[in-house]
This record gives sequence, structure tokens and C-alpha cells, in this order.
Amino acid sequence: MKQSAVPWIVVALMAVYVYGLTYHAKTRAPREPVYDFYDTACVSVFIQDQDLHDVYGQYNNILEGQRQLVKATKVGNGPFKLTFQVNSPRPATLYIDDEPVEIFLVPGDTSLIVTTWFNQESYYLDSLDFIGKMSGICQYYLRKQKEFERLHLRNTPHIIASEDMVDYAGKLDSMAAKELSFLVQQGVYSALPDWFVNFERAEILYQKAYLKLSASFNREGGNPMVDDVPLDNQAAVFSYYYYLYLNTFFAQTESEGKISSPDPDQIQQSHLKEADMRLSEGPHDVFLTRAIFARLDAGNLDLAGELLEQFEDTFYSKKYVRFLRMQLEKRNSL
Repeated sequence: MKQSAVPWIVVALMAVYVYGLTYHAKTRAPREPVYDFYDTACVSVFIQDQDLHDVYGQYNNILEGQRQLVKATKVGNGPFKLTFQVNSPRPATLYIDDEPVEIFLVPGDTSLIVTTWFNQESYYLDSLDFIGKMSGICQYYLRKQKEFERLHLRNTPHIIASEDMVDYAGKLDSMAAKELSFLVQQGVYSALPDWFVNFERAEILYQKAYLKLSASFNREGGNPMVDDVPLDNQAAVFSYYYYLYLNTFFAQTESEGKISSPDPDQIQQSHLKEADMRLSEGPHDVFLTRAIFARLDAGNLDLAGELLEQFEDTFYSKKYVRFLRMQLEKRNSL
């Protein structure tokens, strides 16, 4: 082989190598989202007219458990911009002149663009378009809204409430079955990511279970209606309703006589002991973090510190411990 040909061979091999890396980066499946306490999700909203509009967002974080509002900002003729302090994948609602638009947020994602047109006669949203990594999920929410006309579990549990618990349970089962069937169809035809299908299935099943359990648990003399859902469920780690169900489940355990003291501190400690024994990995860490953060948020810093000290070594991931330590130190310094 002539020596002069060697550089060209090296260049060709490098080109093939770079092409391979680029192709792999483009075609590999995106990494599944995780809890992230220090990132944000940003959304851009384009409204196709020159009128003045009021744009804001509403969401809640699983760990803090508080509903939060985000006001949009706008510079010149640019889009409305909203920045959400989310620490896990979460549904959120955009309000454009009080018209709700359901979207989906993931920490670190800045790609979501919402474009809308207004009907100038009725002044209602005429059409919506989504661009970005979460656009497929936003389209799924839009199709679901049109399919159920917002009459689904997340929006209307109060509408189907009934004094007859059997009737109430039957309505919940029927609504959940329809939503799960719709999810299966959309998951196949719209290629929704597997992690989101797991998330949405958990949202539906655990909201149904939570509504049943809490309704019968709060009814004097009534036997709790319990759905057959797993208590320790890694696939439900991002589901808000999963943790509401767990809270109600452990409260029911308390009412069955395992805790004789009415002291709220002892009750909280007992809930965490029960969760520590029966939950693992993500659900374990998130449940304990939620409970300890709630004590911090209520201003009970001594109890929060004691609980963190007691359960610190049981956390599977120390990032939750670091988050709680930071929050505790911040409040102690005020």
C-alpha cells in the first residue's frame, strides 16, 4: 500500500465512526425521565393574532404537593414563555384567556411549543398544534379531551358521586375501563413512550382505587372498597394519585387499631415505618420525602429533622436525603 493513501483511509474511517455516533444518537430511545429537584421545564406559546391575551399555567409537584401558578412573560412580538419548576414528569394546564389546554412537562425539557388560533367570532380556541419532545403526549391529552369531553376520572369524580357505594364503584369501574381502552388504542397507534403508558395507566387505576377507598373509609359503618392494585409499584413512581392512595391506605391501617395514640407525631412516624417496610426503591423514597417535606412545609422543623434522622439510612437514593437536608437547612437559617 502506498504511504500516501494512508491518510485518506484514516479520514474515511473517522468519517464512518462519526456517522455511526450521529446515527446512534438520533435513533436510540430517549432516556426515561427521573426525579430532578434542580431543573425546570419551559414552554413557548404562539397565539396567531395581534390581540392582547392572558396566559398562565397551573400544576403541582408530587414532592411538595402544592398547586402552583406560573404567569407567562412576553417580549415584543415573541411568544409567551412559561417556566415550570417541576421535579418529575407532570401534566399541567395552560390557560389561554381562561381556555384550558392540557400539556405534559418533563424536567429539563425546553422543546415544547404550543401554537393556537382563535375563532374571531366566538373567541374560543379554534385549533391547537404542538411541537417538541412531549408533543405526542400533548396530542394524546387533546384527543382524550375530545373523546370524553372532559368527563373522565381526573376531571369529574364529584359528578358521579353517589350515596349508593355499589353504584359509585360501578361508575368508577366503567369510566376507568373506557379510559384504559382508549389508552391502549392510542399507545399502539400514536407510539406513546412505554414509560408514559405506565404513568397514565397508574394515574387511572390509582385514582379509581383512591376514590373508592377514601369514599368508603370516610363513610361511617361502611366497609372499605379495595381495588386489587399493588401497594409497591415501581411503574407508578410518577403518579400523583398513587401517593394519595398510599396515604389513605396507611390511614386506614392506623384506624384498624395499629396506632392507639391520637398524637399526630406518632401517627406520622407510624405511617413512615409502615411505608419503610412495605415499599421499595422509588415509591419508598418519594413517599418518605413527601411526608417529611410536609412537616417542613407546616413549620414543624423539629419533627422533620427527627424523622429524617430516623429514616435517613433507609433511603435507596441519597439524592432525596440531600434534597431534604437542603430544605431543612434553608428553613432553619430563616
